[in-house]
Amino acid sequence: MKVQINYGKQYIDVEAATLRIASPNEVEKRDESAVLIQSLDNPVDSEPFSSFVEDEFLIVVNDAQRPTPTPKVLDILLDRVFHDDFEIAVATGSHAPPTKEELTYIFGSYYKYLGDKIHIHRAKDTQHTYYGTTSQGVEVFFDDILNKFEKIVIIGSVEPHYFAGLTGGRKAFLPGLAAYTTIEQNHKFALEKESKNLALKGNPVHDYKNRRIYTCSSGDIFTSFYQAAQWSEQVYCVPTPKCDIVVTAASYPMDISLYQAQKAIENGKLALNDGGILILVAQCWGGIGPDMFYQLLKQCETPDDALQKLKQGYKLGYHKAGKIAELTSRAEIWAVTDLEPHILRDVFMKPYTSVQQAVDDAVQLKGDDILVLPEGSMTVPVCVP
Repeated sequence: MKVQINYGKQYIDVEAATLRIASPNEVEKRDESAVLIQSLDNPVDSEPFSSFVEDEFLIVVNDAQRPTPTPKVLDILLDRVFHDDFEIAVATGSHAPPTKEELTYIFGSYYKYLGDKIHIHRAKDTQHTYYGTTSQGVEVFFDDILNKFEKIVIIGSVEPHYFAGLTGGRKAFLPGLAAYTTIEQNHKFALEKESKNLALKGNPVHDYKNRRIYTCSSGDIFTSFYQAAQWSEQVYCVPTPKCDIVVTAASYPMDISLYQAQKAIENGKLALNDGGILILVAQCWGGIGPDMFYQLLKQCETPDDALQKLKQGYKLGYHKAGKIAELTSRAEIWAVTDLEPHILRDVFMKPYTSVQQAVDDAVQLKGDDILVLPEGSMTVPVCVP
């Protein structure tokens, strides 16, 4: 059998005697403009969109590390705006500011004439305002741009997230427009057992391919988010067996770095037997990414050492180290990337330059019980006997 796997902006073929393939569920292809129009004209728990944007407002969009089809939404949204009193904030969270190429990816043709309206959030450099402290002790500082507007329109997408449950909605603010210290305090909860894919109730962090639009929910930030969350599960949750070998690919742009590609690991491990081999496929064209997790793991001789070190204190990114250490305590991670081999060894991963070679070697050790997730960052295995 043969399957194509995304590597950067290209595809590579992988063959094996038997392959199980799990991708997001096929859904009805709909008229995307009609879907967006229907949603904006019928918002949930909110005044009509046309009256909401009668005066000045702020649009908040995702950065280039999310597959949100922002230009398609702007096509419909801006047709309903009859003034020029709005700005756009790119919710980068703790990510690096987007490059010009990435801004073009985010905005499409709109970047040419909306450029002077675009504000790039910088978690460490932007001025922030203190809004209070949550019941969990997180000190909340948000980008000062929010002080300028009473009305805010968020353009986001709702996909599974390995510790926040689901992306979208409230994540436009935290981590999207939050100060670094706020993000760091909030992300430490990623180490809690309740922080996992699709989990919202009891989750302390919560309390693409072609960027095609399946459905859309507009209106109140919470009501519309929960509605979209139900649809997201229909698309991304896929029944699979547990296997001894799982190949999980981080598709572009989720393959920008090892930091981001780790989402594909978190999804893939849900279908991996103890003692199995997980093969990560991610070009990592942007390198390691924020490297606090790498620096921690590099200092440790074993995964257990890393887990013990995590108990001494948390810094942003350490949750990645914890997740990798937990998995490599019960299974192996092999990785096909453009990173230097020593970088992968430093984080308890076995480096490969060929997906086919990695699969062949894994079959020699474990047999042909193979599951492939061609869109591993966006596919949540729901394991069945």
